[in-house]
Amino acid sequence: MSIGTEKNATEQQSLLPTTTVDSYGGKVEKQPHALLGIACVAMSAVCFSLMSTMIKFNTYSMTSMEAIFWRSIVGMMLNLGACLLHEHIDIPSFACALMSFGGLICVVRPGFIFGYDHPTAETDGSWIAIGSALLGAIGQAFVFISVRKLKGIHFMVIVHYFMLFSIIGSLTYIALVQRQAFVVPSTPAVWGAVIGSGVFTFVGQLLLTKGFQLEKAGIASVMRYLDVVFVFIWDYLLLGEHINYWSVVGAAIICSCAAVIALRKAHTQ
Repeated sequence: MSIGTEKNATEQQSLLPTTTVDSYGGKVEKQPHALLGIACVAMSAVCFSLMSTMIKFNTYSMTSMEAIFWRSIVGMMLNLGACLLHEHIDIPSFACALMSFGGLICVVRPGFIFGYDHPTAETDGSWIAIGSALLGAIGQAFVFISVRKLKGIHFMVIVHYFMLFSIIGSLTYIALVQRQAFVVPSTPAVWGAVIGSGVFTFVGQLLLTKGFQLEKAGIASVMRYLDVVFVFIWDYLLLGEHINYWSVVGAAIICSCAAVIALRKAHTQ
């Protein structure tokens, strides 16, 4: 071998020995399951529904308010997701979203559609309560879009600052607006409901945040409608409240649409 050939061979060698993934036992990061996002959002609905029932036990608030308060408008989520995140939803999923919203209407039963003379009319919320809940739903829509934007941040960090702001905001409201003595639970039953609502809120928020990081906003918001179904189920089983037959129809529609979306996603992946 000539000196020039040996020099070229030496220059082509790497300064440090190269290794492959298999040589040092490293593992390639696995992609999450296709249904993990939907499953997290669905499980968060169970937690939030139990939390709503426990809050109702504490405050004795109205059923229709509870049903709407934790809702997000699917149409708003679809529009914001398409405009801000450039996420698109296919026609079958969009049809399921519309049908789920119809099921939600059956559960909430607004008076201008179903009338004001029915067995559960006394437990229906006022227009002020419904309007406030809708404004809260619009705010939730922007929150879910923000969570989708924060995919690179660990979901525990997002939940931490969410809880921190909730504590500061609630204390500020009590001090400046409510201006009343801070109420401390006086019975073991109320203490259990308070602690339970806090635990289910924390677990539900973890699942919800992780689910919205993994799943499109439009699809995940449809799964949030399961919260409505579980709310009136817990109200019936734990609080003994009467269930309107329209609520059963709406629950069946919502569950059917959620199942269709999950099955289609599992089949297409």
